[in-house]
Amino acid sequence: MDKYSENLRKVKSLLIVTSLQKKNDLKVFEALKNLEIEPEWMPLSNFMIDDEVWKYVTIEKEYNPKLVFCHPEVLKALPTSSLYYRGITGLSMKAAKTYFGSIENLEKGKQKTKLGENKALKMARIYNTFICTVIKGSSDWTLENGKRTIIATLGITLDGIMRNKVGTIAEERVRTLVFEWLRENNLIVFPPQEELETMIELPVICQLKDNIFMKFSSEPDISFFRKTTNLDTLLAVIEIKGGIDPAGALERYGAATKSFQQALKESQRCKNFFLSAVFTPELKNRIKGDRLVEKYYDIIDIFEKPEVEEEFFRELFHYSLRLI
Repeated sequence: MDKYSENLRKVKSLLIVTSLQKKNDLKVFEALKNLEIEPEWMPLSNFMIDDEVWKYVTIEKEYNPKLVFCHPEVLKALPTSSLYYRGITGLSMKAAKTYFGSIENLEKGKQKTKLGENKALKMARIYNTFICTVIKGSSDWTLENGKRTIIATLGITLDGIMRNKVGTIAEERVRTLVFEWLRENNLIVFPPQEELETMIELPVICQLKDNIFMKFSSEPDISFFRKTTNLDTLLAVIEIKGGIDPAGALERYGAATKSFQQALKESQRCKNFFLSAVFTPELKNRIKGDRLVEKYYDIIDIFEKPEVEEEFFRELFHYSLRLI
């Protein structure tokens, strides 16, 4: 296994283990049990709770209703309980956002403003709709089942976080590689060499020789442009997609093409470079058919094979930017 893929899997394992060790779901469950609030649940329809499910939970199973159903007063008193209710419904963070917007800070207990009445009611109704559907569709739903669903939901959320981290890891490694190559070849004019050697983080913008500037940003990941008195001319852009899941290769390329199309709108002479950790046959065909990309490279090959790294830098800094 190549080092890049191995490192990503190590990061993923560490992320999952450390997140579960925090036991946030258990802490919220305990806080809910100890919450000295007994809200008014009637009429049930106001909170989108099914009558049959209510009877099953409160009479047949004898559960405290606030450990199964969501009430806006409970959410306002204990905003982190959203994590618990979202978990037992099986809603991922991404799915929940489509219903009532961002709730990350709410679930982490970091929201600066109080949860409003309208949003709390909307959240409670959505959560209750889902939990009623889950319970009605189960042959013998128990609170223990619900807790296991929370763990599974946390796993889905962690997977989404990991996908973002994968991209960040790849971007940071490629940017560092490019920056160090330029520094070692004395192609950076500003910041000066003595400052570069003491920098902890990479500078956002560097001035290179021949009045060319390099910029690190979110879209594109790396861009090069020539600065003149009245005009900045875009010369080259690099999009970095570090995901190692082949199933998402086309989707990641599709996101990169938006940046490439915008770059060519700004300058028809701009050279687009696409760096990916996975190239499927379908992806290669798409790249050739789109004709948006000047050159494409396997990130892992750049990291692991000196000859590929050399070719990448030669294409970028000699043929495209004429810096060497």
